[in-house]
Parts: sequence; structure tokens; C-alpha cells
Amino acid sequence: MIKPGGIGMGQKRPTINDVAREAGVSNATVSRAMSRPTEVRSETRDHIFAVMKRLGYRTNQAAADLRRGSSKTLLVLVSDITNAFFSSFFKGIEEEARNHGYVVLIGDTSENAETERAYSDMLLLNQAGGMILNTLTIPEDLLPSDEKGVYSGPPLVSCAGHKEIELPTVRTDDELGGRLAAEHLIGLGHKHILQVSGQYHVIGFERRGTGFRDTLISAGIDPQDDRCIFGDLSVDFGIEAAKAVAGSGELPTAVFIHNDETATGFLHGLASQGLRAPDDISVIGFDDMPYSAIFNPSLSTIRLPRREWGRLACRKLLELLEDAPDANEPVIIEPELIARASTGKPRNSGG
Repeated sequence: MIKPGGIGMGQKRPTINDVAREAGVSNATVSRAMSRPTEVRSETRDHIFAVMKRLGYRTNQAAADLRRGSSKTLLVLVSDITNAFFSSFFKGIEEEARNHGYVVLIGDTSENAETERAYSDMLLLNQAGGMILNTLTIPEDLLPSDEKGVYSGPPLVSCAGHKEIELPTVRTDDELGGRLAAEHLIGLGHKHILQVSGQYHVIGFERRGTGFRDTLISAGIDPQDDRCIFGDLSVDFGIEAAKAVAGSGELPTAVFIHNDETATGFLHGLASQGLRAPDDISVIGFDDMPYSAIFNPSLSTIRLPRREWGRLACRKLLELLEDAPDANEPVIIEPELIARASTGKPRNSGG
């Protein structure tokens, strides 16, 4: 596991003196670059920040500042703040942070590199002490910058896990979620089953798809990989996916969709084609959004405990800041199957 700060056991934590000596400037210039950056020439400031990142100074400095109580702000980054998925997640973070005397600042990156860098710099300048990431990608500023791949960024917790780098992680067991969805449909008697999937560069969607597919194969069912529909999950994408399935000439008896937002769009799309769940196609989603229970038909789904997820992510970040034992160990949260009206036995018992 790559540990924050790039500092191995027994190594001395870098100090402001180390940064100044490495950067070839005075201690006062380093201090001014952090506290009053507009008073330092941009070239000098960028050079100092690069040295801090290489030495791992900002990680340890942020943690020390939090312990001294000079920074009580935690930063939470998401890729789309308008997504209703995050409301309970934010609530859990805020409750845990408040219980420990911290405040939370929420940032929407919109997957924009410049926006991500601006938020990353807040940590470098000690305007926030640590970060919780629930985004599709890692801000480029936080990726390893040397040939050894050593993470030298600030204290942070990933809520997805990422392919590029190992980070302290609090995530849901997406592979188990995919397996639960498959077992539910198989148990109802379905054998002709498709996936409507998120893009696999997002590791959570890859895990969901893998768990689902492997369960079908174990049950002797063709996963029909060539018919899996991939895209950027949204209501509109769900509508278009339903139209594509309806017009394919070969209807599946069931569809697993990687989030509830897309699943509701899919149900709309089916209705526009004169089809209905579960009479014509059973549909199961993922997330258990608040509207899933009251949709018509109510949506079978895989429930993620979003509020608890946020609470545990915040707790993990605070553990990192306090150098708690095992703070870098991942936390994996189990999802739960919620069976509702959108899934049922196939009309043809042969599936």
C-alpha cells in the first residue's frame, strides 16, 4: 500500500527548513508562499509548492496543523454536486465532522482539471486539512510524480478506489452488489439477462459488472457480453438504452442497470415502446435512491448505505490526520438487495 506523504517508517518528517534548503529560498519565503501566496512571485511559489509535494511536506504539515487546531476544515470533492445520490453521503460526513469539531467544505469538480487543481491547492496552503474524494477520477495534482509511484499528496480518503494509485479507501463492495443483483434475477428464473453498464474506466462500475457477470457464468448462464450497453449513466442514457433493447428484435427477460437514475430512464423508455416492467422485462437498479420506492413500478435495487458511508469516510480521514494505527487499512461496506415490483418471474419459465 502506498502511504500518504511518501515517508517510510523511521524517516524524519520534512520541516520548513528542509523545504527552504531544497528550494533555495529562505524560511520566511516558504512561510509567506503558504500563508500569503499573492505576495510571492508565481514562479517562486510554484517552485516551492513542487518541492513541498516532492518532499511530502504538505501531508505532514496539514496533519500537524489539525492537531494544533489551526485548521478545522475538511474538503469533500464530488464530480457532480447536483446528483441526488450525494445528499445522504454529505449528511453522514457533516454529522461525523461536527461531532469532532470540524466543518466541511464541499467542492464540485465537474471532472475539470483546473477546478481539481484549485481544490488540491487549498490543502497545500493549509486552507483545509484533508480531503474526501467521491469522484470518477483523482485530481491530477494528487497522482505520484516520481518514477517510484510514491504518493506525496495531502491526507485523503477515496470513496471509490482508483486504478492509478492505492489510497486509504472507504468504499462499498460493488462486486458483491453485482452478485446480489444476479442472484436475485437467477432466483426468479431468468436466463436471458443483459447489463446496462457505466464505463469501465470507473472502477466501481467495473466491479459491479464483474460481480454480476461472474455470477451468471457460475450459474451456467451466458452473460451476453456482446449485448452489454455501456455509457455515461443518466436518465437520458437509460431512455435510449431501453429503445435500443426494444428495437433489437430479441428482448431479454431481465436487465441489470448500474444505477437507479439510469434505471428510471430505462423504465420510461420501455413505456414509450409499449413495454412494462416486470411483465415484459424485469429491471433492477443500483443505489436505492429515495425515489426508487415510489416510482411506478417501484424499483428493485441494490441499496448502498450512503449516510453511513459518509460517516465512515470522515472517520477514516480523521484517523489519518491523527496518525491512528491501521488508518491506511481499507473499509469495505456491504450493500443490500431490495426487491420491489420491477422484478418478477419471466413469462416464459424457460427464461
